[in-house]
Formats: sequence, C-alpha cells, structure tokens
Amino acid sequence: MSRSCVSFLLFGVLVATLAVEPAQGQTEAGPGAPANLRCEYLREPVGVDTAQPRFSWVLEHAQRAELQTAYQVLVATSKDALGQDRADQWDSGKVASDESIQVVYGGKALESGKDYYWKVRFWDKEGRASEYSKPAHFGTGLMTQAEWKAKWIGGGSAGGNEFRKEFTLNGKVAGARIFVSALGYYELRVNGRRIGHNVLDPAWTTYPKRVLYSTYDAASALKDGPNVIAVMIGNGWATQEVDGSAAYYKTPALLLQMNVDPEGGRRQSIVTDGTWKTVRGPVMEDSVYGGEVYDARRETPGWDAPGFVETGWSAAQVVEGSPGARSSQTMPAIQVVDTIIPVKMTSPEPGVYVFDMGQNMSGWARLNVEGDMGTKVTLRYSELLYDNGMINRENIRKAKSRDIYYLRGGGAEESYEARFTYHGFRYVEVTGFPGTPSLDSIRGRFVHTSVSTVGSFTASKQILNDIQKVIRWSQLTNLFGVPTDCDQRDERQGWMGDAQATAEEAMMNFDMAAFYTNFIRDIGDAQRDDGAVPDTVPLKYGDYNADLGWQTAYPLLVKYMWEQYGDRRIIEQNEKGLKKYIDYLHSHAKDGRIADKLGHEGDWVELAHTPHDFMTDFWYLYDVRTMADFEKVLGHDGDAQMYAKQAQSIAEAFNQAYFHTDTAQYANGTQAANAMALFLNLPAKDRRDEVTDNLTNDVLYYHDTHVTTGFIGVKFLMPALTSTGHTDLAYDLAVQTTYPSWGYMLSRGATTLWELWEEKTGASMNSQDHIMFGSVGAWFYQTLAGINQNDGTVGYKHIRIAPQAVRDLHWASGTVDTIRGTVGSAWTHDASGVTLKVTIPAGADARVLVPKPEELSGITVEENGRVIWEKGHFVPGDPGISSGVEDENDVAFEVGSGEYSFRLIGQ
Repeated sequence: MSRSCVSFLLFGVLVATLAVEPAQGQTEAGPGAPANLRCEYLREPVGVDTAQPRFSWVLEHAQRAELQTAYQVLVATSKDALGQDRADQWDSGKVASDESIQVVYGGKALESGKDYYWKVRFWDKEGRASEYSKPAHFGTGLMTQAEWKAKWIGGGSAGGNEFRKEFTLNGKVAGARIFVSALGYYELRVNGRRIGHNVLDPAWTTYPKRVLYSTYDAASALKDGPNVIAVMIGNGWATQEVDGSAAYYKTPALLLQMNVDPEGGRRQSIVTDGTWKTVRGPVMEDSVYGGEVYDARRETPGWDAPGFVETGWSAAQVVEGSPGARSSQTMPAIQVVDTIIPVKMTSPEPGVYVFDMGQNMSGWARLNVEGDMGTKVTLRYSELLYDNGMINRENIRKAKSRDIYYLRGGGAEESYEARFTYHGFRYVEVTGFPGTPSLDSIRGRFVHTSVSTVGSFTASKQILNDIQKVIRWSQLTNLFGVPTDCDQRDERQGWMGDAQATAEEAMMNFDMAAFYTNFIRDIGDAQRDDGAVPDTVPLKYGDYNADLGWQTAYPLLVKYMWEQYGDRRIIEQNEKGLKKYIDYLHSHAKDGRIADKLGHEGDWVELAHTPHDFMTDFWYLYDVRTMADFEKVLGHDGDAQMYAKQAQSIAEAFNQAYFHTDTAQYANGTQAANAMALFLNLPAKDRRDEVTDNLTNDVLYYHDTHVTTGFIGVKFLMPALTSTGHTDLAYDLAVQTTYPSWGYMLSRGATTLWELWEEKTGASMNSQDHIMFGSVGAWFYQTLAGINQNDGTVGYKHIRIAPQAVRDLHWASGTVDTIRGTVGSAWTHDASGVTLKVTIPAGADARVLVPKPEELSGITVEENGRVIWEKGHFVPGDPGISSGVEDENDVAFEVGSGEYSFRLIGQ
C-alpha cells in the first residue's frame, strides 16, 4: 500500500475519533448527564486542602447549539446521602449560570481528612434538566497547619533510612488517612503492603518555605490488633548539591501522620516522633545525580510487617526539619507510567553489554538477574554511543548516573529497580552480570509526573508527526514535579525560560492545570522581597536579577492558566507578587527602558545574535501589558489603566530605540527581532508590511528557509509569520530537514529534542533531551489544525477554528480535551475542494473558517449535504449555524456546539 493511501486511511480514522458517544442518561433530544467531573482540576483527589475548592464538569447534549442556563451541585458526606439527593454539606440550589468551570464550593466548612461526594445537573437553553452526573468524590487533607502533630525525624548518627512504628488498633476501622512528606523521598508501606504508586515523592520545593505532603486512604490496609507503618527514605533534592550551591539539608527526614477513625471510637493518631525505630537498610547510597547503590544482602524480610524483632534498630532522632508551610500535593504525582522493552543488545567488549531502548527516556532500568550472593552488577546510563558501540557519557558531565546492585543470592531470580534517583537515557550499559544477559534481563521504566494526554495532532506530512512525537517525549521526560530543562546531566533544573516557552504546547498536549498551579506557587515562594524571581525555581542553579526571558515565566504562566482554563483565582492569588515583580522591573528602568543588565541569556542558543537590551526591553513591555490585562480581569480599572499607560510609554520608547526608519528593521534585523516586534504589533500600520518583508526575506533568501533564532525567538517566529499571511513559509521551516531545523535533529536519529540546533556529542552543553525548542507544537494545533480561541476570550467558551491548508499538506487533524470538553478540527484538501469536520463542546460556540483554495471560484459550501453557502450568500436553515460570510481566504460560519462536517467545492 502506498504512503498516500496509508495517510488517507489514517485521516479517516482520526476524523472518526471526533465523534462523541452519547453520555449515560442522554436522550436523542435532550441534555445528557454531565461528565468528567473535576475538583481543583483533578479527578477524585484525596488531599484537597483548599477551603473553597472549585468544581468543573463537561456538558453532554444531543442537540447542536446548546448551552447551560443553570446548574445544581449537591455535596454530601456519604454516598448513601448523595444517592438520596440529601446534600448535607452543600446544595447550591438552581443557580442561573452558563459556567461549568471554576464553580466555587459554597457549603459548610470542610473538615480535615474527610470524604465528600458530589454530583451535578444542568438545565439547557430550553429549560430542560439533565439527569444528575455519576457521583464524584474528593477527600480533604489537613486544612490547617495546627492539625499537624507529627515531628520531623531522621536516621541519626547511624544514617538510618528505614523507619517503622508498631501500634495496636481495637475494633474495625471506619476510616484512615495517612499524610506523609519527606525532606527527600519516601516509600510507604503498611502491614507489608506498598501504599500508593507514587515515586520520587514528594515533589521538589523550596523546602525551608514549603514542603508538599501526599494523602493516602489506608483503611483497607489496617486491621484489628497489631499493625505497623514502615517507610524507606532517600536523599532526593533535599541533600543534593547543585552547581556548587550548598544542599538544603545534610540528611533526609520523614514527616508522617496517620489519623485513624475506628467504628464507634475516638480518633487515634500515629505520628512520627522519637518512638519510631530506624536502621540503615539495603539502600547504601542514593542521589539524584549519582544514582543508587543497593545491597540486597542487607534486606530484612518482614521488617514492614507486625511482630518483627527490631534487633539492631535504634530510636529515630527528632530533627528540626522544615519550618515552612505544609501543603497538599494536589497535582499528579511522579509515577512509573510505562515499561519499555529494549530493541537491541550488543556486547562491544567482553563482559560489557549495551541495551538500546530505542527511545531517549527518563527513569531507570529494571534488572532481572540470578547469581551468587554478593555479585556486583553495575548499570550505567547514557544518551549516546561512540562509534565502537560503547556508551558515550561525556555530555552528562559530573553526574555518575549509575545504579549498582549486589545480589542476595540463593538460586532464585532477583529483580531490582532504583527507588530514589532517576536518569535520562537511551542506552543502559550492564557490567558484572553473572553469565550472559538476554533482552529480558533489562526493562526500561519510564518515569515522569503522571499528567494525562489531552491533545492529539497528526497530518499527512510524516515529518510533522515525527516532530510531534519527539515534542511529546521531550515534554514528559522533563516533568518531575517542576518543569526541568533536561533529565540526564548534573543539572535537571526548573529553568524558567524553558518553562514559559513551552507552556502553551504542554497545555495543548497534556493536562497541565494542576501541575502549573503548583509551579506558579513555587515561583511565588522563590520570589525575592524586591519582586525579583530567579532563573530557576526552586533556586539552586542560577541566581536572581535573571534574564527577563526567564523571569517572565511568572506572569506568562499565570496568563496561560487564565487563557486555557479560565482560572481567575490564580490571578487573584498572585496579584500581589506580580505587582512586586512589575515594580522590580520599573526599579531597573529609565525613560521606558531597562537600564541595568539583567541576566545574559537573551535569545538563548541563537544562531544570529539579537542584542540583549532589545530582548530585555521586549519582555519589559510584554510583562507590563500582561499586568494591565490581569487588572482588567480583576475589575481593578484604575490599576489596569495605570499599567496600560505605562505599557504605551514603554512601547513608544521601544520603537524609538530599536526601529530603524530608514530600513524598517528592528534592532539589527534578525529574525527574532522583527518577529518579536510583529508579535506585539509594534510597527506602525504603514510600516508593518516593510517589517514583514524584512522578516520573510531573511528567512527565505538570506538563510535559504532556515531559522536563525534561539529557542526564545522561535516561539514568536512561527506565529509572526502566520499572522502576517506567511503560513506557507512557517510551514516550510517546520518541515525543513537540513541544518538548522527540527527535521535535522530527526534526520540524525533524535528521539527527543536537542538543546542546540547543532549536533554535538562531546563534553559540552549538548543535552540530547531538552524541551525548549518544543514551542512549535502549539503552532501545529493552532495553525495547521486551526484550534484557537477568539481574541480576548478564555476557557474555550468562544472558539475559533481556522486551519491553514498549505503547500503539500493534504490533511491535518487535531483534538484537545479542553476544560470545557473536546474541541476537534480535521480537514482534508483535494483537487475539488476542502472537507472540514469540527467538534465544539456543549456550552461553547465557534467561528469556523473553512479555507478557500485560491485556485477555486464559484464557491459552494455544504454541511452534512445541506447547502449553507451558495452564490456569495449564506443559506440559513442548517441547525446550529447562525450566519456566514466570505472573504479572500475562507468562508466563515458562526456555529453553536455540536459536530459539523463542512464541504467546500468550487470551479
């Protein structure tokens, strides 16, 4: 079968995925029960510590152009009560509102460590009520700091890293919650059972200011009589020295509180204190960069079960720990999300075995081995190979990146995988293996923050699919509680520039709302009193007075949360910090320009240098404009006007300083300079075309359709070309395969994005897994699939579908499961016209622009076989479509929610 036939069949499959199955309780003519219920962006969270959590749901309706006109939320303290519609916690009543997102809880005060059950129904525009949704659940964490009774404990002089506490329960357990944190990482067990699936938990924070704790329902693991809690801890970021900066703490520490509610009895709390026992277990050494050393001979079977004889164990030491806030980790945890089978094993030297996973990934390897007691097997990780087949570890710098396992022996197969470290790798070198390994001896364990997929993009041009794949892998491998730059070398930091440059792409590919909510709080914790934010968060690598392309992550991430999820609260919570940040910028400015040098990165890893002062002043203007928008959202008209006026003055100073009236170039005329100026709409109307010509000439003629920007500039280059009518040129850049380009990386075998446009493999700054060039992923969705929001709107309530049928692209398809529901766009272009299939969620509307091939005239448009545009006029009567208008490039229709299939034909 030819590639074109395969592509066409794949397109058909993707179009079919846009169809939505009727929801439970949905009738042919009426509203269906709401679906996808969320609390604080999460499904069924168990550790909510927000006094007024927010709810959201997705509307289901069989008819087009349907809206919610009212809703009713019921919250109860038991499933039975909710099933009988007895809302003993909150009955919102029938609330006249079209909002199905960010609905704030308004009931009785929530109690700590309790379960709550909720459901919702809605009324459509005809006043018909849906059935109630299926029940959803959320549990609470500890709502106040005063409820914490636990103390931080450590392993003392013996360096204990295993802890246990036996206790007795009398009677059946009605409920039990464990709240656990660590300065470092932990693995939790109760009565011999592993609790939860989290790894490398809790996520990294600025520990002296805040630690995160996880909440577990432990009732099913407890029993009448003797019980035990057993915990292993590791060092993690708490003790990791980074780039010469001191570690937060010398040794890790544990904090745990379990509240047990027996049936008919008084609550019993088991907390970490000096009565716990500790010992040095089989994990002999562990660190983020160094890996783990595990001696299975030191295992003590039964240590995590009641009745274990604690010979050699000593009392745990109460330590100072962190004085900071204790906050629930209300975001997806880091977990093992997949197991990867190696594609090849080689032996480049005797006794050296190299396993190729076929994919650059984050996590560790699981070793399956059988041998004599004390046999030492070493696993070393790398992204690259030398020509002789040996692993090339030059680019991981000082990171040891290895795991060592000492066998327990005994004749049975042993399985080992690390607990308290992670690596970035494609290749695993195994030495010391007893005998000869097979492909089954190693499995890759893919580890990252367990965000779910919400977006899908594919197209007829295979290179676009390949780039989409490496973007997804690069994003996931750099989500470890914070958005990191890389996953392999002695760095792995929360670089703010990388975070802001790729956030829009991340939000369209993955469910990032809870993750970025947490990271924005991390930024606030790291903010200095004068308003500055560092270039890495948490700050361990880098410093304050950072480049503004990195500091801008604070306002921009808040902006994207507002745009993508309609999150007003996050603006409210950060208004004070954002104002401090703007004041900090003003303090370094004179006459509308930043006067002091802040940072040095500019358009980082650029190929043509853009002046640093231009970059700095661009961000100054962008951030003040963004602050004006925030104040407008909050209804603070006076502040909004003040910041808008400041932004206008900065824009005037910017143009005066950088726009050359004789050449119509900005700064020194690089792609980045002109694209960024166009992005902010800075050129005067009568000079905009000249600036655009300068940009396109530089791309097309001076650089033979190649980029010269760094990762900051390329974020603006693609949308600037598109907005000025040059999507075809942006497309040519996207599908380019020679240096420098995304396609060049792929042609050289990349399975994740590189840190540089260049191919380098030596001991320098040349990570093979960096997400920072991934901003083009957002352009795929927004331009090629055409999924956008109307200007000035948020939360996908008012959508704009405007796909660009360019060059040799025969079809493209994209879907995004937004906070309001699935938005889909799938189009195909052939000689006779264009077919566009669209999905708009109930409660939303859209402006759908059907692209009009320039070679066609006498345009007719049908929707599901019914003519809706003919002889230059809109033909009314098709359900859900209210109007249509034609311009030079497309025929645009205003539509309500529903699924539509447009067919544009001509002569």
